[in-house]
Amino acid sequence: MFPNKRVQGMVGKRVHVEMKGERSVLEGVLTSVDDYLNLHLSGANEIENGEKKRLLGSVVVRGNNVVLINPLKE
Repeated sequence: MFPNKRVQGMVGKRVHVEMKGERSVLEGVLTSVDDYLNLHLSGANEIENGEKKRLLGSVVVRGNNVVLINPLKE
């Protein structure tokens, strides 16, 4: 199974996204994803050291910056 098919199956669910070189991670609802694994998150929060740092709202993350995408329990 290709990674983009797996990620497309997570559309509409809350996800945890880790990015290259960042100490903070993003959590939000995966609204859409494309073939390059560019992500659109809605209701995104920036999480640092396990605590919510700030609400970002709608965020687009470039696919080559993504290290990990993990679905969260509802």
